[in-house]
Amino acid sequence: MSPLKRAKHANRCPRSAPKTDSQQQDQADAQRRRSLANAISGAAHSLRDDVSAATTVDTNYGPGGGGEAYANYAQVVKTIYEREWVLPDTAADDAITKVKVTIASDGRVISSDIVRASGESSVDKSVQRTLDRVRFIRPFPEGSKDKERTYTINFSLRAKRLLG
Repeated sequence: MSPLKRAKHANRCPRSAPKTDSQQQDQADAQRRRSLANAISGAAHSLRDDVSAATTVDTNYGPGGGGEAYANYAQVVKTIYEREWVLPDTAADDAITKVKVTIASDGRVISSDIVRASGESSVDKSVQRTLDRVRFIRPFPEGSKDKERTYTINFSLRAKRLLG
C-alpha cells in the first residue's frame, strides 16, 4: 500500500489507543456497581413479595362477613393509616401495635384506640400520633347500609421498614 493510501486508511480507521490501567479500573468498578445494584434490586423485589404489608386490617367485620365493597374500603383504610405512620428513629423491629378504628359512614373517624401496645414506647407513641392525625377516611361505598364500621389494624415496624 502506498504511503498516501496508508495515511487515508489511518484517517478513516483510527486505531484505538490501548486502555490505561485507570480506564480499566474505572470500567471494572462500573461493572461491579451495576452487578451490586442488580443484586440489591432483586433482593428488594424478593423481600417485597415475601413480606406482608406494614399495616394489616382485619376485614372480618361487617354485614355477612364483609364482601368486595367492604374489603376495598378496608384497603383504603389500611393505605391511609400506613401512609400517615411516621416511624420512630429507634425501636426493636419486632414491635407490633394493634389498634381498633371505628369509622362513620360519612368517613369521619369516630374512635381510634390502641388495644395492644407493642411494648416499645417509641413505636406506640408514633402509632398514637398517627391515630390522632387521621380524622377522616372517606365515605363508605355507595349502597352501604352500615352506619359505622370497626377495623382492627396491626402496625408492624419490621414490615414498614422493609417496605419503606
